[in-house]
Amino acid sequence: MINQSRKPLRKRPANAGTGAPRQYTHFRPQIRSRHPSHRPLRQQLIRLPFRSLVRFGSSYEPTDGIARVICNTVEAIRNSANKLRMKRCFSAGDVKTAKWFPAANHTVFMRDGDKVRMYFGDGAENSMLLPVVAKSHTGSRGRGNTLIKTSDEYRAWARGKDLGNYIIEKYHNYNKEYRLHVTKDGCFYTNRKMLREGTPEAERWHRHDSNCVWIKEDNPSFGKPNNWNNIVSECVKALKAVGLDVGACDVKVQAKDQVERGAPDFFIIEINSAPSFGDLTLEKYLVEIPKILRDKRNG
Repeated sequence: MINQSRKPLRKRPANAGTGAPRQYTHFRPQIRSRHPSHRPLRQQLIRLPFRSLVRFGSSYEPTDGIARVICNTVEAIRNSANKLRMKRCFSAGDVKTAKWFPAANHTVFMRDGDKVRMYFGDGAENSMLLPVVAKSHTGSRGRGNTLIKTSDEYRAWARGKDLGNYIIEKYHNYNKEYRLHVTKDGCFYTNRKMLREGTPEAERWHRHDSNCVWIKEDNPSFGKPNNWNNIVSECVKALKAVGLDVGACDVKVQAKDQVERGAPDFFIIEINSAPSFGDLTLEKYLVEIPKILRDKRNG
């Protein structure tokens, strides 16, 4: 009588019993990141017929001598992680961003009608009207940023600080903010950052995880600007300026009631090499990362 409960025999690998090491032909991309929301990539990304490495905010360099296809170079990570380097890249790449200067270049405040102008050198072209935003070179997710409305506020903020670690950026009171995840081919996922109800007035000038909800593109509240294609193009320009292969670009846009005519004004705030992932963001990256790696392999 045949024993029906017996498990079928498994086929032995071709090299079983020979002592030869197993030969792998497909490899899951190596993910270098400290962000907990990126962990699922390590198990869920498809295997590819070549070795690869994807960096999210990491400057890790392999030392094993194995050739890999790389997504996001160390240089690009460093450019996007440091606001001074990022802004210099934006300036060199003619990226549409807020006017800025190194904080250490500040020289003097002067009255300009009913406002105050902050000078960083000679001539009006080297100055900005208050308010401004002071930003730490290495701040992230809203940390290290301070809105400054008066010269007294600036002096209080600057007291005891090494100003060589900050930039000063012109503040624009634009009411809409978007995050666009981009590659060289354009935007593959986006959200609008909307303030939570009850956000204190002192926190309404910027958007971050603790005071925002994330609105998807198919939500009527997304409110896509009529110059969306231009915004996408500028985000791709920002990506290329810092050298990233994939990144999350934050953009401030005028709301409809702020627009005097035509298309709303906008500017690139920054581009991030290690954005946090929600479930849908993860799904999009699981599709996009293999595309990037294959394209780089074949290019």
